[in-house]
Amino acid sequence: LMPNFVFGFLVPMENVATIADCASVIEGVSRSRNALLNGDTKNYDWDSGYTCHQLGSGAIVVQLAQPYMIGSIR
Repeated sequence: LMPNFVFGFLVPMENVATIADCASVIEGVSRSRNALLNGDTKNYDWDSGYTCHQLGSGAIVVQLAQPYMIGSIR
């Protein structure tokens, strides 16, 4: 597959918000800093995999390794 670029930004064909792709959670509350990105969707509770922010303030912010043109976030 050839990479697709839009306005000079890479359009990823797969999930780039992963630890393996050097993404990191830089804002948000969790027991483990990058629990949101570890890919474990089975063991998801306050102690493992949970990331939140206070309603009305703050945010959950994921920093990607490079600029991307993102079409969807799930």
